[in-house]
Amino acid sequence: MGFLTYSMDFYRRECRRLQNEAPTADTLCRARRLLKLLDDLLDEGYAELAERLEAEQMGPSFLRGYLREHHADPFPMPAKEFDARKLSYGTEEIELCQAVDRALSAAKRTEEAETPAFLRRLRDFCRWIGYDRETAYLFLLRDTLLPYAYFLNRGREKIFPWLLNRKSFGELTGQDDADDAIRGAVYRALEAGCNDFREFTRRVLPEIRETMGQYPRAEALLREMLKGIDAERICVIESGCCGTFPLLLMSLDARVDLRMYTTYPYLTEVFAGRIFTEAYEENRLFETMLSQEAYFRYSSLRGGRFYVRKCADAAVEERALGEIRGMLTEAEAAK
Repeated sequence: MGFLTYSMDFYRRECRRLQNEAPTADTLCRARRLLKLLDDLLDEGYAELAERLEAEQMGPSFLRGYLREHHADPFPMPAKEFDARKLSYGTEEIELCQAVDRALSAAKRTEEAETPAFLRRLRDFCRWIGYDRETAYLFLLRDTLLPYAYFLNRGREKIFPWLLNRKSFGELTGQDDADDAIRGAVYRALEAGCNDFREFTRRVLPEIRETMGQYPRAEALLREMLKGIDAERICVIESGCCGTFPLLLMSLDARVDLRMYTTYPYLTEVFAGRIFTEAYEENRLFETMLSQEAYFRYSSLRGGRFYVRKCADAAVEERALGEIRGMLTEAEAAK
């Protein structure tokens, strides 16, 4: 059982529900989110799920027709002015904390601009996370650069940016798709009917630890990096959606818990209380902020420190620094 097979079963059930239930505001919202998930996957270049569902008449065409019949519009895709895959990056490797400090200093020197509306949602997300002096806050970049900047500008202590993502984990394990094996535990737990966080983690975390046993170098380094965080608790912050890397860190250190902006529609019950919003449709707004999507690119992980390269495109840098400046303004207003 994996993402594709579980998702196929999930969409079959949900589309049959839509066919059999009277339309309401809730069912229309549900249909819009189901379609948005498929649209996001297509935008990321993953078409197999949508194609298989389409062959069964349970895919994008069915959902668009359902919404059209009931006078509702799909959620729009965020406009993209830049293709992050085609951007060029400098040759200098910069330690991540230093790179963020440089970006914040540069952002403070930029002229005040209109604050992107979504930054207010990120401000509310940061407030929702809260702050406790006995807790360390570990922000998984790229997608949480702006919340990290907010915490940093509020003078929060014990905050750490980690660029732990598919690319860095693949390099660490020597296997590009190693995160798929971690994620597989999530879908096996869902298939087994786990629908609350305690039951879910009791099943998922031991499986992830077993998988990590295949990558002893990666496991030892991540355990050592977590051990170096002096705190009673560690709160891992991520945008969403599956919680792969927060769950990985939870499997390695009992102090770790997670907070995410949102999650997939089929995980809202599991992550209840640990997600800021069930509005999955906002996830791409979060992830496609240029300061998070394009300004830095992972370069290497050495000695327990992450290194990045900075985008060489002047227009991207201007927009990214403007977003950071707006987030710093939100942080100042919250003081």
